[in-house]
Amino acid sequence: MNGFEKRKERKKRSILDASLSLFAEYGVQKVSIQEIAAKAQVSQVTIYNYFGGKDELVFETIKKFFYERFEQFRHIVRDPDRSFKDKINHVILEKKENILHLDPGFLQTVLTDHPGIQEFVQSFTQNETIPLLMELIEQGKKEGDVHPDISFRSVLFFINAFYQALQSTDHLFDESIAAFTEEITHMFFYGLAGDQSQHLNQ
Repeated sequence: MNGFEKRKERKKRSILDASLSLFAEYGVQKVSIQEIAAKAQVSQVTIYNYFGGKDELVFETIKKFFYERFEQFRHIVRDPDRSFKDKINHVILEKKENILHLDPGFLQTVLTDHPGIQEFVQSFTQNETIPLLMELIEQGKKEGDVHPDISFRSVLFFINAFYQALQSTDHLFDESIAAFTEEITHMFFYGLAGDQSQHLNQ
C-alpha cells in the first residue's frame, strides 16, 4: 500500500469513527454529512467521494459497529482463563453498558429500517455470531452450567425468534432499551427462573 492509499484509508477510518460516534449519540436522522465532516476533519466532498452518500455511509458505519462488538465478544469467549458463568456475566454487563450509550434511534436503524442492513445483520449473525455463541454454549455444557440435552437448534430458534420480534415490534423500544436487553439476555442464559442472586436493571 503506497502513501496515497494509506492516507485514503486513514481518512475513511476517521470518517467512520466520526459517524459511529455521532450516530450512536444522536441517531442517524439527526446527524448531517456536514457534522460528520467537521468531526472527522475532512471535507463533505471527501465523504461523498469515498462513500457515495449518507445511506452508504450509514451501512458502512453499522458494519463497523458490528465488527467492533464482535471482536469484543470473541475476546471474551476465547479467553481460556474465564469460566462460562464469568463470561456470561461479562457479556451481560458489556451489552448493558454499550446500549446505555446508544441512541434508541440508532438501534432502530440497525435492527429495522434498511433492507440492506437487515440482510447484513442476518448474514453476520448466522456466519459469525452464532458459531461463536455455540462455542460458549459448549463450554457451558462441559462445565455443567448448561443442560447437556439442550440442542443447538433450540438455541438458534430462541435467537431467531428474538431477532424477528425486534424487527416487527416497534413498541419494544418505548421503554428502556438497556433494561429490555439486559432482561432478554439474562433470560436466554438462565431461563424464566433466572439467577436470583443477580439483580437486573440497576
